Amino acid sequence: MSSAHREPAGDGEWVTLIDGIQCPHRWLIEHTPQLYAAWRDADTPEYRRTVAARILRLAAYAESEPPPEVELPDARAWQAAAERIDRRLTEGPDWPPLASALARAAATGYDVAARLPVLAAISPLPERHPARELHWRLLDNCPAAAGPLPPTEPSTGGPAPVGPPLVLPPATGPGGDRAAGPDR
Repeated sequence: MSSAHREPAGDGEWVTLIDGIQCPHRWLIEHTPQLYAAWRDADTPEYRRTVAARILRLAAYAESEPPPEVELPDARAWQAAAERIDRRLTEGPDWPPLASALARAAATGYDVAARLPVLAAISPLPERHPARELHWRLLDNCPAAAGPLPPTEPSTGGPAPVGPPLVLPPATGPGGDRAAGPDR
């Protein structure tokens, strides 16, 4: 395993999955342990990228869907604050989910006006998907910003499959060359 893909030491750390897009280590362990293990143990960069893309699709589905009671007019309430940080935050398709998360955070008493600039200053926002990165930072700092999942979720308790099925390599037991991931 290269130093670029080292195991984070704590729950507050971030993992750079693909193209500078980061995900909280804690979220990966709690929500996608088998995919995270497959990503860590990937034999090739192509396979690592395939697994990372699947994780990000699941994360986008699970964490970015605004609940039905949050309407997009709330986005306007946070637009000026976001544009003072970085104009790009409000220009892409990642803005509405971030705005909805900001509204949910504010509804729980989180001081969005004071905390958002601090979250943005932790490290420079990436060139690609700056709103998505700030959204992840917000979710890590204020889990209540994620809100409930939409009621249209399939009855299996997980998101509907996106794209072709991902075939994970078999995990071997003790003495094998691939560590088994936690049970799901």
